[in-house]
Amino acid sequence: MSYFLKSGNTFRVSTKEAMDLHDMLPAGNYVVKEMPMDGPLYLEHIESFEVKGKRYGDLDKNTTRILNTFMNRTASTGVMLAGEKGSGKSLLAKNLAIVAARDLNIPCIVINAPWVGDKFNAFMQMIEQPCMVLFDEFEKVYDEEDQEKALTLLDGVFPSKKLFVLTCNDKWRVNQHMRNRPGRLFYMLDYKGLDSNFITEYCMDNLKPDLQKHTEKLCQIASLFSQFNFDMLKATVEEMNRYDEEPQDALRMLNVKPEFDGGNKYTFKMIKEGDEVKETDFERLEWSGNPLQSQVELHVKEYETEKDEDGDFDWNWKKIRFSASDLKKIDSQNGKFVFVNKDGVTLTLDKVKEKSFSYYDAF
Repeated sequence: MSYFLKSGNTFRVSTKEAMDLHDMLPAGNYVVKEMPMDGPLYLEHIESFEVKGKRYGDLDKNTTRILNTFMNRTASTGVMLAGEKGSGKSLLAKNLAIVAARDLNIPCIVINAPWVGDKFNAFMQMIEQPCMVLFDEFEKVYDEEDQEKALTLLDGVFPSKKLFVLTCNDKWRVNQHMRNRPGRLFYMLDYKGLDSNFITEYCMDNLKPDLQKHTEKLCQIASLFSQFNFDMLKATVEEMNRYDEEPQDALRMLNVKPEFDGGNKYTFKMIKEGDEVKETDFERLEWSGNPLQSQVELHVKEYETEKDEDGDFDWNWKKIRFSASDLKKIDSQNGKFVFVNKDGVTLTLDKVKEKSFSYYDAF
């Protein structure tokens, strides 16, 4: 039996399956496509996301909170997930889509091209049901000009609310009008690397039993990095298991090197000729870099042995250097490095721990 599909004044011979109409977009993942010759936009169904294995850290907790907030609010909700590749931000984005589809029957529209403008906004307005809109690697897909135009989408009033989820590797490349603007992006999660509790739990679950004794050593090595991410942890554990190695041996050939890391900030203490150098005798009070890679160079006041005509000691800046070969002790757990150079000068670097502002401290 033949069927005829009407579009405007046109009738086309079609199949019965082609007339499968839905009053709601089924739960699942979709991408936006455009018909040729600047034709209308449409959605194409793609494979659903999958999160395999045990969920570590705050994945389920953050998923539940974000979806609960979205359902509780009357307006659309924006979420930014920022961090390096392998940090866990994409895992949370995928988990949001999975749980939203499974528990709330909410579809996810994946934005993988810089869609902006009236045509795209009007198309999104036509989706008259709650849905998640995922912008993966937002600052790479959208340039500065397109990000500015995308603000109209985040500010839009829709027939039904939307959950906008943006992932980015560099939050500072995201339009400044999106930062500190909860009306546009209600939540902002910053992924800064794995802590020792996460690493320990993962090792207890995934390392061979006879290798689990090396977990503390792996945590110490991880602390040498400014951001030790999940990709690094997974690869290291995999290599340890494959060759029955300790972590430092597994890292020998892996593309996971502390010396590749960009470094951190350090305060320091210097002992010169048996006395501690005063803070006022340093040109600056912090050093930035990677102690395993960079030469540490500090400018210190060197005073003349005799007073000048005003009764003061003149001084000049002197460079004091420490190389990797001068490194005598590493306390990776606390971020402490001790150097002694060829002149017998001792330098202790203490890693500056990044502080998060706490509102409890303000009152």
